[in-house]
Amino acid sequence: MPSRTADSRTPNATPHPAQPRAARYLELLGRAAAHIDAHLNDPLDAETLADRSAMSRHHFHRIFRAYFGTTVGGYVTWRRLRRACELLADHPASVLAVAQAVGYESAQALAKAMRRELDTTPSAVRDGVPPHWQRLFERRLLSSDESPEELNVSREIPLQPVWFDGPEFVALTATGFGMTDGGMTQAAQAASREVFEAIAAAGLLARARSCLALMPDEPQGPDDPKVRMLFGFTFDGSLTDRDTRFGRPELRLTGSLRWTRVPAGRHAVFRHVGPYQDLHKTWSAVYRDWLPATGYALRDTPPFEVYVDDPRDVPPERLRTDLYLPVS
Repeated sequence: MPSRTADSRTPNATPHPAQPRAARYLELLGRAAAHIDAHLNDPLDAETLADRSAMSRHHFHRIFRAYFGTTVGGYVTWRRLRRACELLADHPASVLAVAQAVGYESAQALAKAMRRELDTTPSAVRDGVPPHWQRLFERRLLSSDESPEELNVSREIPLQPVWFDGPEFVALTATGFGMTDGGMTQAAQAASREVFEAIAAAGLLARARSCLALMPDEPQGPDDPKVRMLFGFTFDGSLTDRDTRFGRPELRLTGSLRWTRVPAGRHAVFRHVGPYQDLHKTWSAVYRDWLPATGYALRDTPPFEVYVDDPRDVPPERLRTDLYLPVS
């Protein structure tokens, strides 16, 4: 008989009070926002800000986006360009001085960012032409982001997780790079092809069970060539079937192949039904609505997704994906 784990809609642990947890997130995110404004001329990324606000690097960018409605990179760019426009309009400083004051290496770099994000130039701002601020946020939204009406509807949909208390296991993963038009189809295809070829060459297809992915990076908008996806499989054990007899067969690691460790512990598991490009909506609802409402604490380990269906056999609107959120 397969080894089974706890899988119940009634958790064993008692969650923390909801209001203090929600207030705590707002306090920590406010700390990150204050650090951004005070250090516009310093390097600012999600990892630095997570450390400054005493939040887990694995969850910070998702929590930030759920509350602020934009990515960390989008928020930093907005604050830098906002301050640059203020300095250009109100002070006689050179464009180079303004650029360096807000974290750009050169006047050319600032001008390029202003053209790309705001469809304007430093000279136009000095002449009193208003920048197109909405353009900056529209560029940072993924193509499938929710409208205000959809956001209100999603807040009304109850999120009912099941619970998985599992052992540590490893998955064979490959790394795909790049988001295009809000999707990571090409990255997923490249990574899955690398994994499939390796598993097939080793004669291990029959032992490959759960298909999963981890997203270690924050997308910096709908087109981000650097964002990574770790895509792979468990062997012998199945997360969907709650069979925890996970194995690690002998296999030669080449290219980007690696054994990715998932620590033991409790996960709240949320079922998403629909296209993959809408997954971030469910993630945002989990971090924005369910987590503060229940008061559970996050463990300092990455969340991940398990793809229950094969997209070659199931239409996009019926695809099932399980979202694993590590909690304590």
